[in-house]
This record gives sequence, C-alpha cells and structure tokens, in this order.
Amino acid sequence: MIALFQDDELLPALGMLALIAAIYAVFGIVCAVMAPGRGRSAVGWFFIGVFTQCIGIILILLLPNLKVEEEKQRRRDEETRRLREQLKKERQVADERHDVHRTRLGVHDRALGVDTSSAEAPRLTSSPPPPLPPGAAAPETMWFFAQGREQVGPVPASRLRQLFTDGQVDGQTLVWREGMANWTPITDVVDLLGDGRA
Repeated sequence: MIALFQDDELLPALGMLALIAAIYAVFGIVCAVMAPGRGRSAVGWFFIGVFTQCIGIILILLLPNLKVEEEKQRRRDEETRRLREQLKKERQVADERHDVHRTRLGVHDRALGVDTSSAEAPRLTSSPPPPLPPGAAAPETMWFFAQGREQVGPVPASRLRQLFTDGQVDGQTLVWREGMANWTPITDVVDLLGDGRA
C-alpha cells in the first residue's frame, strides 16, 4: 500500500478524483440546502445534485414550490368548504320559505274551497251562451281579443271596431269569435266586424 503512494502518477489521479468528488458534493449540498425551502426532501435532492450537478440546481429552481402549492390548495379547500356551508344555509332558508308559502296557500285553498296545487292552469275561455229563442233578433256578434298574454272579452263587434279605429288595438292584435278555427290578426277580419252583426 505504501508503494501505491510513492508512485508519482497515482497521486495526481487521486487528487483529481478528490477534486471531482468535492465538486459533486458541493452540487449535492447546494441542492440539499435549496430543497427544504421549496418543500422538497433535502436528502433526495442531495443525491440528485451529486449525480446531475448543474441540472439538479436548475431542476430545483424550475420545479414548483410545493409549500406554495400546498398553501394554494389549502385556501381553495377552505373556500370550497365555506361556499358549501353558505349554499347549505341558503337552501335551508329557501326550503323554509317554500314550506311557509305552501302552508299559507293550503290555508287559503281550504278557506276558499279550491285546489290550487294542481299543475293545470284554469282555462280563460268562457262557455258558449245558450241558443236564442225562436223569432228573437240576432244579437251583436261577440269577439275576444288578445292584449299582451291576456284574453279580453267577449266584447261586441262595434266596440272592437271602435278600439281598432281609435288605435287602442293595433293591426297585429289577435281576435277570435265563435265559429272561427284559430285566432287571427284583426286586419284579416276587419270586414267581418262590419256594423256589428254576424
């Protein structure tokens, strides 16, 4: 063994190996020192730094900081939890209001003797009048017209013609009378309004 240290060629090679090992160790130590500040394992990054040298340092700088990412995730989770609790409270309030309204409507239904809980809406058309007695004069034709989404009528033909003439009913207003298949714009039937007789 002593003979190995006396060889002049071996000492410079050992010195070079020691220098390379020291450089590798420095990279490992630099990575190990930086790793905990970025939320990473110091031991693992020591070995990464030893084996990859500069690449290890670049990697530790480029990879996202796990501490910051964990903090962001914690904040998101907290905000999600808070929003879920708020939504739950709002649903409870809405359900309570719904129950109160349902109870009040039930009381009104019982007091009036009606059932408003059914989904079917009441019809707006009235039932047709009974037939005329024989020999009676024909009454003035009765018309219905649409005003917005509401059905208005029955009104006499003379009144509907007057509303149209005065501009209170425009040309696109839909009208209907018994015997017609569909609602029609008033401009299509204005001649039927005539003097108010069918």
